[in-house]
Amino acid sequence: MRILGWRRGCFVVGLAGCLLLTSCGGYVARGRHLYAEGRYIESAELLARHERELADEPPRRQAEYATYRGLSNLVIGNYPEAQRWMTYAYEIVGRYPGALRPDFRMELDQGWYELTSHLGPKPVKPRPDAQAVVP
Repeated sequence: MRILGWRRGCFVVGLAGCLLLTSCGGYVARGRHLYAEGRYIESAELLARHERELADEPPRRQAEYATYRGLSNLVIGNYPEAQRWMTYAYEIVGRYPGALRPDFRMELDQGWYELTSHLGPKPVKPRPDAQAVVP
């Protein structure tokens, strides 16, 4: 009987830990999933609602946030915002190499290439040593 109570307590603590971990960065993953599902407006809106929290996130999450906020804005045609957020993602990656998973980096690079075809003079990709400042 006592073992069952201990196991139940461990389960509750483990479940609470999982919920806490997913809630900390859940909005970034949710924005990425919405983007992957083709729900670009929802992705951009969701990520925009959490902009104030961005400065408190680790570089890895900031880079992912900026990548998918930029890509979502690119697809819906908001090119200035796409450029703003993609530039920020590149600044984070330049300052913290490895902050963006290779597959996310590939999407960012493809998005940047597409963005340049929509803007007048070609925007210059930020230097790797550029200082990252939350836009």
